[in-house]
Amino acid sequence: MFIRHLTQLIISLFQKTPLGKSNRKQTEGYRCVALPDYALVVGIITIIFTLAIFVLSLVLKAPWWVSVIWPVFSLLGFYLIIAWNNVKILYNDERIIEKTFFGKENHFSYEEFVSFEEKAQPNVIKYYTANGRILKVDQSMPDAIYLDISIKAQYKKLHKNKNLPVKKSE
Repeated sequence: MFIRHLTQLIISLFQKTPLGKSNRKQTEGYRCVALPDYALVVGIITIIFTLAIFVLSLVLKAPWWVSVIWPVFSLLGFYLIIAWNNVKILYNDERIIEKTFFGKENHFSYEEFVSFEEKAQPNVIKYYTANGRILKVDQSMPDAIYLDISIKAQYKKLHKNKNLPVKKSE
């Protein structure tokens, strides 16, 4: 119970900052598939924990390499926070915008998709386009199932009620 309330408090405090507001900001007319908020919480806890151990190792006069290792581990927390903020897929009835870890945007239209592969990796569906580009959707992300339904429904609408072909695993 305590951990649940603490998690909700951390999420609400972080989402009030400029960085936190940018993750869930919906672009007008688009639905969003993004990393869940627990990625943010785990990132913050990782940073706090590793930096606390770093300070403790300085106070206890641990060997120099111990003091170097813990800040490096805190970078994992920063990685999670950046991924929580940047990695998302925005979609509507006309197009899909994939935003990557480094902020690059990939734009897809529904007309481009020619097939999909459901079990390429655990919980990942790959959608293939005519020009060889691939849209990977992690099914463990919240609302990812709605993106899957949208892609398949748009394909049916564009191709005279035909289902999106399944690509055979290689």
